[in-house]
Amino acid sequence: MGQDNLKFPKTGVGAHQPEQIWRDFEMFNIHINAHKQRWLKDVVDIMDCHRLEEDFCGLPDTTNDWELAESPVGSGAITPVCADMVNGVLKLATDGDDGDNAELTQMCECWQMANCYPLYGEIRFYLADVIDTDFWFGYILQHTFFTPPAEYAVFRKDDGDALLDFTNTVTGAAAPTTQLGMATLIKDTWYRLGIHWDGQGTIRYFLFADGNFPQTVLATGSHTTNIPAMVMSFGFGVQSGADAEKYLYVDYVKSCQLRVISTV
Repeated sequence: MGQDNLKFPKTGVGAHQPEQIWRDFEMFNIHINAHKQRWLKDVVDIMDCHRLEEDFCGLPDTTNDWELAESPVGSGAITPVCADMVNGVLKLATDGDDGDNAELTQMCECWQMANCYPLYGEIRFYLADVIDTDFWFGYILQHTFFTPPAEYAVFRKDDGDALLDFTNTVTGAAAPTTQLGMATLIKDTWYRLGIHWDGQGTIRYFLFADGNFPQTVLATGSHTTNIPAMVMSFGFGVQSGADAEKYLYVDYVKSCQLRVISTV
């Protein structure tokens, strides 16, 4: 019995091109979602893709899968909890002192912005307070952003304002490449952030209004300098900018990349 072509649509069919079947519906959704993911057009088998999907229907495994970093060590974070808000939402909270922070990064998955290996990462999140809260999401060298890494490509929001920035840098750079104040965030409001490395020298970043397809792009831009080259972790974090507990809510994160062939 053949493939169900409604569930597994065909793509790339031409007069001199063989039929190709999308074997995974999620991959098909990514393919048609927007121009930000055009790179997936050449992927015809999930075996060619390296991906992570975490929707936090349960507590994150901080023993094997996720690394929970906190500062001060042992007293910077409140134990993560999950709430049944949207089929499971992670609540990541700081403790009650100014500068307390909590960060979650993947322990067993890694990503590299290598030539010819496009990459896409996304988060759905909201902040309970957007003024006295620091926040980041993206790809970083090692496992902490609030202790600045040498290389990274992240969205970030510093305490003191509600402005969302995007920043990337490499080891030894005099200064990072930064887009400041691309949008003003609103507390208790769901947003989606996307980071796309095209595999050819450009990082694109997107702030989406939460909602159904087609999504509204609230802000976007691109950088072609200071592209990180090291193997990086994928994650997010929250830090208090005042003497109070601060909360980050995460519905899901996902990252997908053409499988990098590397001996490093």
